[in-house]
Amino acid sequence: MQMKKTEKKNEIKTLLELSDLWRRYDRVYTCWAQKHGVSNNAMTLIEELHMRPQGVEPAEVADFLGIPRQTMTATLDALEKKAIIGRFAHEKDRRRKVIRFTQEGKVLAEKLVKELHDWEIEALSSLSKTELLRAFKTVKYFCTELEKGLKE
Repeated sequence: MQMKKTEKKNEIKTLLELSDLWRRYDRVYTCWAQKHGVSNNAMTLIEELHMRPQGVEPAEVADFLGIPRQTMTATLDALEKKAIIGRFAHEKDRRRKVIRFTQEGKVLAEKLVKELHDWEIEALSSLSKTELLRAFKTVKYFCTELEKGLKE
């Protein structure tokens, strides 16, 4: 019985360390974004819009990125105020809106996303191919197991 308590304490300690790593990961990206004059949510949105030049509906991107819709609205308002994005009528349903970059926003996004990816690639370059593949496989497996627990 004592062994099981010790094992559980070790597992909890590991979970807490993992949580600390996720928070550290978020803080690093938040600091990077702030250093470049945008919020973390704004940078996440800019990167996603950069990959979807045709535009995306606000609710769809909020759900995909895991950002509450109210927070997404505030982020979009701030980016629209800076003329980085615009809300445009949907092609098939004019009641719906699609977010796309303005011309100035497209130029800024190209610059920011390139700098972000260069920074990330530089950080990843310190890992061997094997270490990188192992890390991705482990995180993917852990996320899959957590998702299974949500369905039960």
